[in-house]
Amino acid sequence: MSYFLGNDLKLIEALVYNPSLEPSFDVMRDALVWDDERPDGLSREGYEKLCDLWIVRSLIHRGISFTDWPLDPEYFGTVWSQAQKQGFKWPGFNRLHLSQKDREYYEKSLHDLRESNEI
Repeated sequence: MSYFLGNDLKLIEALVYNPSLEPSFDVMRDALVWDDERPDGLSREGYEKLCDLWIVRSLIHRGISFTDWPLDPEYFGTVWSQAQKQGFKWPGFNRLHLSQKDREYYEKSLHDLRESNEI
């Protein structure tokens, strides 16, 4: 089964990986997102699927296995598996390992988010 279809797939495949970009922190997904990973014009379903990829990648960044994820681990494992099997080109697949600078930013962002939720 294909993860992205039609125009959504074309938009994703048209993205160009830019290793010089710096990430932003997506508070809703506890994930890092780079500007070259987010195409304009995705369908609602396509955007939701892209968000799922960011969530799964955030688990990878934190060293959390799908089976240890408390929110529907089977679903997110399937999402990642389908996306990998389809083999489409998405810049986010080039960012499974964080640079030291990006890791420090991510950890600080997660820490700040936890602190703000405790207040």
